[in-house]
Amino acid sequence: MGVRQSLASIITRIKKLLGSMSTQEISAGQHEFSGWQEAQEYHLENGLTDGLPIIPPTAERVRAMLDYVGLAADSVIGVEATRQKRFTAEKVAINAVMAGCQPEYFPAVVAAISAVGEREFNFHASSTSTNGVTTLVLVSGPFAEEIGMNSEAVLMGNGNRANATIGRAVNLVKTNFYGSVPQDMDKSTFGHSGKFSFCFAENLEASNWPSLARSKGFGDDASIVTIFAANAPLQVSIYGDKNPEIFLTAAAHAMLGLGPSNSELLVVISPELMAYLDEASWSRQQVQQFLFEKTQRPAREWIAWERIDHPDSIVDREQLMGSVAEASRITVVPGGGAAGAFIDIIPSWGSSRSVTKEIQQRSNLNQS
Repeated sequence: MGVRQSLASIITRIKKLLGSMSTQEISAGQHEFSGWQEAQEYHLENGLTDGLPIIPPTAERVRAMLDYVGLAADSVIGVEATRQKRFTAEKVAINAVMAGCQPEYFPAVVAAISAVGEREFNFHASSTSTNGVTTLVLVSGPFAEEIGMNSEAVLMGNGNRANATIGRAVNLVKTNFYGSVPQDMDKSTFGHSGKFSFCFAENLEASNWPSLARSKGFGDDASIVTIFAANAPLQVSIYGDKNPEIFLTAAAHAMLGLGPSNSELLVVISPELMAYLDEASWSRQQVQQFLFEKTQRPAREWIAWERIDHPDSIVDREQLMGSVAEASRITVVPGGGAAGAFIDIIPSWGSSRSVTKEIQQRSNLNQS
């Protein structure tokens, strides 16, 4: 921030340069720093970052974020039931700025934070568990292309600002506002790099399938965010066969290694394999059902493999159990680069269910 600025000088600058922007009051405490380095050290020393540098959340930047979606600073985006935490638009905007988000990304962050407050997501449990999960943000629909999200090569990795900062914003809210700090509330035995950011878009060009948004019952032009309490992805290499039954069986074998206690599974299929599924006229529902059935094993086998936590609770050891409780708990999306026959399997933590929210445009946000 180079020069010391009072709140009054920031307001004056906003009025002069961005006359159409509101000057709604920001309630968060204001800090003054002699420069960029001092601002970084303050946030690092106070545990207000994920360990990486942040963008200092000046009042001007926070207002720009709020104004883009037309939300008042004190608007409540979501409420987490266990700790009764109210996620206000101001607090979420502050973390989005710190993450490096552009204002046009903010509608996706708002939808994701609204989703984490839903009871079935069990945000508190996933914030305190030793399991090591993070909040994965999956975007489907035209919004992803509009803001330049990556759904192709390296979609789960580095190199795309929208992917990186949307996912980072959600996880900074989890750390800074909710209090899920590593070695404190966050008791992850291992964790994984998705705790920095885990966000990508469905590749709508890689398949004849309708978008995930349409398959979930939203309109043709709708865009959605689906959040998962996600562990690290397991990448499966497929060798040589174009028959869906063959290469999906390979994926099912990998799913068996995850055990029978997954709440859900997110399966991302590369464009090369999606082309084979299209040629064979396989639908998303067929893939879900096939994978579900291929992971069914008698309970006695799971017990013999020592993959059931309380085997004494199983009365009928011949009953079939799968990696998930039902086929609908397997979400399948196309994604990734054109070259490479791979399937990524992302397990979700046992007591959490995914939640989907529509990404609202500014006019709709004003009415909600």
